[in-house]
Amino acid sequence: MSKRVQYIDIAKGIGILLVVLGHNDLNAYHPMLHRFIYAFHMALFFFLSGIFFNPNRDFKTLVKKRFDGLIKPLIFAILLIYGISVFFGKMSFATAGGRILKSTYMTGPYLNWVQLWFLPILFLVNIYAYFFYKSTNPIKKDWIRWLILLITLWIGTLPLPYTWPLEIEVFGKALTLHGAPASIDLLLLSGFFFILAREMYHTLPETFFSSKLTFVVSALILFGMVFTLDIPVDFNIRLYTSLPLNTIEAIAGIIFILTLSKQIEEHFSWLTRTLSYVGNLTLSILVFHVPIQEMVNNKLNPLIGQNDLTIILAYLAGVLGPIFIHEFFIAPNPRVRVWFGMK
Repeated sequence: MSKRVQYIDIAKGIGILLVVLGHNDLNAYHPMLHRFIYAFHMALFFFLSGIFFNPNRDFKTLVKKRFDGLIKPLIFAILLIYGISVFFGKMSFATAGGRILKSTYMTGPYLNWVQLWFLPILFLVNIYAYFFYKSTNPIKKDWIRWLILLITLWIGTLPLPYTWPLEIEVFGKALTLHGAPASIDLLLLSGFFFILAREMYHTLPETFFSSKLTFVVSALILFGMVFTLDIPVDFNIRLYTSLPLNTIEAIAGIIFILTLSKQIEEHFSWLTRTLSYVGNLTLSILVFHVPIQEMVNNKLNPLIGQNDLTIILAYLAGVLGPIFIHEFFIAPNPRVRVWFGMK
């Protein structure tokens, strides 16, 4: 069991490094690399979050644990953003209060740090998965549950073209919103990859992810699709160009990263330690990487221009900065640790 957990930690490490890389000006300079990352990186994180999901856990325990680990960090980040702004006189209390109220919608455009949108929807996905298994556990045939899961995937993609933007009318006034509150319009799509993880983990043999053949085949499918097909995907802006192709591409990417992680675990001990360490800090890196990366990028731009060197230096800051915050601010501080779901 511990060995399997380690390669999953490696996969988390690779995944969060790709997330940070995808959240800079990479698209302007290396669009194909950007396309590669976005082909599977969000599906990968929902997948990795669902591998060890326990549907038999008490519901109250599940909600409390996920609230502590996902919603509390979100609240902490929002209060930190506007607390600092008010403290340094960059924003009035009234403006900060309005921004905090706006943040309760919890989709990307309404959060000052856009990457935080992932936390509330992952919280909802855990609750959804609990009820999915409660309702499908009586079904004796696995293929029927898989069919239901595929149907939910199809249903989950149907509203996406209409929720970004979301046009509604309130008291006779037209209102344009971006996504449903807490990205609940992504629930079935994200939930598919979350539940798929547990199904695959309990169905496939251990040798599947150790197999070099699996590694090669998944790589060929992934890179072949990325380089030959124009099917962009971005969960945050509800872009899912093709249900079958984007899904196959995402699954190929997930399997590629997991098999790559297994190869790293078996052959590169130093890289295993490094990526496992990064994988255990995904929450801190997710929360803090965007503002740090943007700040460094903006500082470097007037000095050396916007180029690959700027991207690399900002990227390194986006990874190392949150690690520094975690090690020297979060981990040693019991009051802050509580806000990050840490005992």
